[in-house]
Amino acid sequence: MISIFFTTLGVAALYLFHVNAAMKRVPDEARKSSPHRWTVDEVKAAYKKILENPIDITDTLPPKQSRRYIVVGGSGLVGGWIVSHLLARGEDPASLRILDLLTPTQDILDLGVTFIKTNITDELAVSTAFEQPWPTTVANLPLTVFHTAAVIRAFERLEIYLPLCTKVNVEGTQIVLNASKKCGATCFISTSSGSVTLHKPSFWIAPWETLPRRIMQILSDDAKLPERHDEFFGNYAVSKIAAERLVRSADDPATGFRTGCIRPANGIYGIGSDASATITGLYLRSGGSPTWVRPVIQSFVNAENVSLAHLLYEARLLEQSSPKSNLPNIGGQSFVVTDPNPAISFTDVYTLLSTLSKTPVSFPTVQPLPFLLLSYLVEGYAYIQAALLPWLLPKVTGDLLQIQPSLFAITDVFCIADDERARRGPEEGGLGYRPVITTLDGMCKQLVDWNAKADAMKVAEVARKVEGGSVSVGKDGVNVKIVAPEKKL
Repeated sequence: MISIFFTTLGVAALYLFHVNAAMKRVPDEARKSSPHRWTVDEVKAAYKKILENPIDITDTLPPKQSRRYIVVGGSGLVGGWIVSHLLARGEDPASLRILDLLTPTQDILDLGVTFIKTNITDELAVSTAFEQPWPTTVANLPLTVFHTAAVIRAFERLEIYLPLCTKVNVEGTQIVLNASKKCGATCFISTSSGSVTLHKPSFWIAPWETLPRRIMQILSDDAKLPERHDEFFGNYAVSKIAAERLVRSADDPATGFRTGCIRPANGIYGIGSDASATITGLYLRSGGSPTWVRPVIQSFVNAENVSLAHLLYEARLLEQSSPKSNLPNIGGQSFVVTDPNPAISFTDVYTLLSTLSKTPVSFPTVQPLPFLLLSYLVEGYAYIQAALLPWLLPKVTGDLLQIQPSLFAITDVFCIADDERARRGPEEGGLGYRPVITTLDGMCKQLVDWNAKADAMKVAEVARKVEGGSVSVGKDGVNVKIVAPEKKL
């Protein structure tokens, strides 16, 4: 009996070693699509270039449309850049209205942009915000609505938690759509997610398999969508595809209500508020993190490029609404967008941050399998705590809460975005999407901004986080200081 026990234990250990090794392998297709890794000299040169010649994409924006604009989620990362770009191309600040729970930056408010604190799950609050009188100088202009608000819970997959996503992402979208129609909007562009096409991978492979199943995926407009709930990577993607279908089906050329969606490919990054949950921002604010995703290659997209795609889609829909237009109808569709360069690896991100950040940052490598096993324990504990024993067990909080199986279903997959269709010209049914900010330049731009704000107090604050313990139990529950690569999808 003892020999059988140890034999079984040995076989199990070998299998777990096999799975761990498979999770660290790079598929040949991914390596060929992105063979170059950033060097220290390369990121230093790019940073110096951005310092000397800051990136300004104003010249690439579609022209001023002289319309009214409601930007739902306009205090967030993508919404904030849409507002900034609208102003940069000459739209009247009086014609802009931000609806959000968070207050936008003071410089936006100082320019005369209106802000109305709004909970998009409250139908009365949304309709009231939409129906607020406009200044007489712009009151008669046509209306465009950009809907960028969403709740991002990328770590949950169980259907019992789905309402935590759908309340905002689906019901909120329907409420905003209804208000837009009621107020006579003629253009409605919504931010979807490239993750809606992502199929959940399987890491528990057979002994003769060398890579996890579905570990390499292409995110494109014609990619086959998952069908069942358990085929999506998690609840976030389920809620985003449901919201996207609402928006796309609302397109109605006969009544002049034109709609469409932009699918940013995987992680959005860029300069934004401290509340923006970008992977680069999270790493900088926390001083780095243990990591198991160094070899993983994924497409990233700068928030300014995402904003550009929204403005281009608006311009295309307005052009097609002209009686004289012969352009293909692209209303009620969705377009994947990404940065204009090959996908990068997380190692590239770590090289850039470690080289350029004025605040302490480090990325010690850990093995993936122990954290994958931990993710099942966290998921089970969180369910038992919330559903069965909330009075007895402390909550799981912070970064530890994110370490659940769904996190691995999006962070440990090699996701390569294909935005060829968005890049086509309007005459070919595309957006004419020609982004100029590469991932290297965009991340360097974010570091320039971070370092400019990194005074002695911030350096000391991040240093304390780095030096502090990795596990804490406080009044809010149990937490572990590991920055899970959360995605702003």
